[in-house]
Amino acid sequence: MQNVLIPTDFSTNALKAAEYAITLFGNNAKYTLLNSYEVPHSGATMLISIADILEKDSIHLLNEEKKHLELRFPELQHGISVSAKMGAPTVAIKKVVESTGVDIVVMGTKGATGLKGILVGSVASNTISDVLCPVLAVPESVSTSLPKKILFAADDKCLNEGKLPDGLTEIANMFDAEVMVLNVVPKGELGHVGNSENSNSKPMGVFEGVNYSVHFIEDEDVNNGIESFMKNHQVDLLAMVTRRNDLFGKLFGLSNTKNMMMHSEVPLAAFH
Repeated sequence: MQNVLIPTDFSTNALKAAEYAITLFGNNAKYTLLNSYEVPHSGATMLISIADILEKDSIHLLNEEKKHLELRFPELQHGISVSAKMGAPTVAIKKVVESTGVDIVVMGTKGATGLKGILVGSVASNTISDVLCPVLAVPESVSTSLPKKILFAADDKCLNEGKLPDGLTEIANMFDAEVMVLNVVPKGELGHVGNSENSNSKPMGVFEGVNYSVHFIEDEDVNNGIESFMKNHQVDLLAMVTRRNDLFGKLFGLSNTKNMMMHSEVPLAAFH
């Protein structure tokens, strides 16, 4: 991951996500702090004036956050840039991703409790839907420890392809992490799969290049199955693939990814 985009609203949670991103990707990556601001409707002359003020305030606060991170990570001098964009957060994020070759977006999330939590979650979930690069959603309760156990929630298509998303393979190898590939099946089908939750079998030629194990569990609720597995295995990072136009996307993709993001206590990496 060479170019990391970190949207910020200058909240404690956004700063926590920035610290997590830098801890994760280290000195070799380049980081961009992005803040978006929206101008209220008004006359043309007043609009220009307000836009100038909001942009200056945004840049000032971005530079303050940059200074904080450079003090926290002194080895990152000149490795952090700032960008202030006018517009809605998701629109601004998408424009920067498309124009600058961003490898991953890292942003903070809050649990869906209260209006603020819902709004923060909405920005992150909309980013997952609209931005085609990987998005790493970091909950406010996360520790800054490096991931050693990664859970990849895989559908049948992922299992048949036997391939992890490129960014996930890079992260797993970067930290020599164990990847637990999990497939949640309906109740009564585990016997047909021929595997179990504690299986460590490795199908021939599948998911090569990483330290992995394959697991199957029964649950009618995919989210519940994933959450139960995470609690039992002390997972550090959850990874999911989102799909737009197939049945799996409707049952397990965008909506379930958003749901897991809103309630997960570990970072969630979403790949298209």
